[in-house]
Parts: sequence; C-alpha cells; structure tokens
Amino acid sequence: MSTTAPAGTAPDKGFRRAAVILLGLLGAIQVADPLISSLALVKASDELNFSASTQSLAAGISTLALAATAIPGGMLADRYGRRLLLALSVLVATAGQLMTATAGLIDPKAGTAVLFYLLGRIITGVALGVTFGASYGMLRNVSSQKSLGPAMATYNIVNGIIPVIAMVLGGVLIGINWRLAYLILPVISVIAFFFVKPILPKIDKLPASKVDYLGMLFVAIGIAGLLYGISGATNGFDHPAFYVPVIIAIISLVFFGIRENRTKAPVFPIKLLSHPAFLGAVVMGIFWNMASASMSQMLPNIWQYVTHIPAALLGAASLPMSAAGIIGSVIAGAALGKGSMPRTTSVIGYALMVIGFFTYVTLTPTASYMLFLPGMIIAATGWMMNATSQGNLFITLAPAKFYGPVTSSKLAVGQFGYALGLTGSTVMVSMFTLAGVSKATKGAVAGDSNWDSITSYLATGKTTDTALAAVSTSDLAGIYTSAFITTIVIVAVVTAVAGAVMYLLLKNKKASIPVDEYLGLTN
Repeated sequence: MSTTAPAGTAPDKGFRRAAVILLGLLGAIQVADPLISSLALVKASDELNFSASTQSLAAGISTLALAATAIPGGMLADRYGRRLLLALSVLVATAGQLMTATAGLIDPKAGTAVLFYLLGRIITGVALGVTFGASYGMLRNVSSQKSLGPAMATYNIVNGIIPVIAMVLGGVLIGINWRLAYLILPVISVIAFFFVKPILPKIDKLPASKVDYLGMLFVAIGIAGLLYGISGATNGFDHPAFYVPVIIAIISLVFFGIRENRTKAPVFPIKLLSHPAFLGAVVMGIFWNMASASMSQMLPNIWQYVTHIPAALLGAASLPMSAAGIIGSVIAGAALGKGSMPRTTSVIGYALMVIGFFTYVTLTPTASYMLFLPGMIIAATGWMMNATSQGNLFITLAPAKFYGPVTSSKLAVGQFGYALGLTGSTVMVSMFTLAGVSKATKGAVAGDSNWDSITSYLATGKTTDTALAAVSTSDLAGIYTSAFITTIVIVAVVTAVAGAVMYLLLKNKKASIPVDEYLGLTN
C-alpha cells in the first residue's frame, strides 16, 4: 500500500479505545443527521407544503453539500489540524440544525420558510462533512496498522449505536413535533465538543502549499450539479430541471480532471482514480451507500403511507436494521483483523444486500411490519460489511502528500452514493406513483403538484380532491406499494452489477501496486 501521513501518536500495537470511541461518536453525528431528517421529512413536508421536487431536494441537499465540500475539508484538516477542525465543525453543524428546526416557525406558509429549511440543511451538510472526514482520517493516528480493521469496526459500531438512539428518540419527538427531532444532534455535538481536546491527540500539520481554488470550485459544481439534476428528475428526464444541471456538472467534472492532471498543486491526485484498488473502493462506496440510503428513505415512507406505523414508532421500527449493521461491522472487522482481503468481505456484503432487497418483491399493501424484517436484517448486515472494508481501504491507500483530501474523498464518494440513493429512490417512487395515479384517474390527477395531496390522502385517508377521492385508499396503497417494489428491484439490480465490477477491480493484478509508486511519489 502507501506510506500514510505522520502518525507519531499511533500505538505500535492495538488502538486507543477512548479516542476511537470519541471519533466514532463525532462521525456518528453525520450518520444520524440524514436518518433523523428522513424520519422528519414527511411531517416537515406537510407543514411547509413541499412539492415532490422540493421534497426530493430536501431529502438529499445536505448530503449534496457534504459531498461537494468533503475534499476541500480534508485539505483544511491537513493544513490546520484535524482536532481543531473537529471542534469547530460540530458547532457550525449545530447552527445549521437549529436553522432547520426553526424554519417557518412563525409562519409555515411564508415564502422564506422552505428556503430557511434548505439553507439549514446545506450548512449542516458542509459542517458535518468536515466532522466525519476529520474523525475518520484521525483513525490512522490512534491505531496500529495491524489493528486498523478492528479499530474501524469499533468506529462503525459507535456510528451505528448513536443513530439508533437518536432515531428512537427522534421518532418519539416527531410524534410531538417534527422540529424537536432536529434538536437531538445539537445537544450531542455540544457535549462532544468538550471532550475533543482532552482525549484526542494533536496531529502534526502538513506543510502549507499553494491552494488550487479553481480545482475545488470545479469539483464542488460538478458534484452539486449532478445531484441537483437528479433531484429534478420528477419533472421528467426531458425537463431542463434535470438535464441542464447534469450537463453543467459533467462539464465541470471534466474540467476538474484536466485541471488536476496539469496543475503543480492539485487538490486531489487524479491519477489515483485509475488505480484498480482505489477505483474498486470508490465503486464499493458509491453503491453500498446508495443501497443503504434507498432503504433508509423508502421504509419510513411506506410505513407511514401504507402500513400506517405511528410516527413516534418509526425509530423503533428501524432498530433491527441498525442492529444488523453493527453485526456486519463486527464480522468484517474481525475478518480484516485476521488477514481477510477487503474484496472478500465486500463481495459477501454486496450479495447480502441484493438478497435482502429481493425479499420485498412479494410485498403487498396489507403486509405486516414483520414481513419487512428479513430484508432489513440481511441487507443492513451486508452494507456495513462494506462500510468497514471500504474504510480500511481508503486509509491504507491514501498517500502521505494527499492524506486529508484522499481520506475525505471517501466521504465525498459515500455521500454522493447516499444522496443518489435518497434522491433517486424518492424520485423513482414518486414518478411510479404519480404515473399510477394518473392512469387510475384517467389523467385527472397528474403531475408533480399533486404529490402533497396524494401522500396526505395515503396517510390520513381523507382528501378534498374529488378526482383523487375516486380512487380508493386501498387502490392507492396498491399503487404506492407497486412503486416501492419496482424501485427496490431497480436498486437491487444496480447493486448487483456494481458488486461484480468492484470485485473484478480489486482482484486486478495492478491493484497490488503501492499507491506512492503508482503516482510517482517515491522519489
């Protein structure tokens, strides 16, 4: 592999448990944030009158902002120190979450309410991108090389436990008022802030160098534009809201690649993307995150709209998925600690995800909660096996000269996949549902503007729209369930193809070439 950044504080054997647990707690704030937001989104959307496209954007905008700024955040961590960035970023994230919680508090119908909600999510995403990247990158400084797998598993376990607690509490608070759910993480953030300096080591900063601001701008526009375009797909793939941002994004990413390949001070070593092992880790990260996000977004929605699980119980309903994820982390961490290859643990994880998703193909509108359990447990075990494997790969493959940007790019990759899953699944379910409703009403109820009334009718069984009322709630639930199944099958097929590509890349003979040697950094 490569020589990583200076790690003078790293132990020769084992890992510093207290430090890893605190780093896991800090990283868990970012993990829990989109989950809580997904649970609260239905009620927030109803109170603030989101359209289908706005709901799709709200579902993924924080991860969009996070993915766009993660690589620059890693560079800042190298330059100013990870411990300092960790302390500051959780406070900024707190400010963003409080903005979201108070959006439209005085007047939910005000034109600024939606804007304030989205702005709060953007600030939260940017800040938590720095938090997660810095906490993850510091694992190398508190763990020996041989214990990195078990340390990563411990980190991921804490990443799993905190969101479980937050989701259960969030479900209860959402039952009272959705705004209260956004206050959970600010409390955790402020408490964690006071433990950063006493527990975490001060890491040597990398020497200051020229900053490629243009490169950072290109990658931010590219990722943000791509995800924004996906969120506008509810209007149709031939609509400017979809193809204009996507075209701009592709052009920007091409310019980013050209710029990074030519400049003497690149933000990111672009040649690294052609290294089979790193490219395999990227593919792994994008698609396990996509699969995880799709499930995390779709299940709470169908439970509220079709199964009619009370909002206060949504967090508890997701507990088996979180528990299974912890088991997946333990399995992968133990295997990696005993010398198992990341490609082995990851391909098993991908197979489990695909199997889990296909358990839903026979789902009916009258299915009980118990029928959701097998898919949740199997798939969650699989994606957390990948989370641990991918985390191990990104740290061991990161060259010292670009340690911060490369390790933080894991977050950009993962959150791109996560946002793709959130927005993509939301878009597909709404598209298939809208198409089904339009067919059932013979075109009387069609288009994005009817999404709020459709979901309200599903949730409450009441509507003032006479054309929509002509469709029974049982038939409407059938349309929504069919949309859910179609979407989950598409996600399963994409995941299977991605898993095969990932395995072939990691098995490639060139995957064993040390990264520093591959990039010409050994001189």
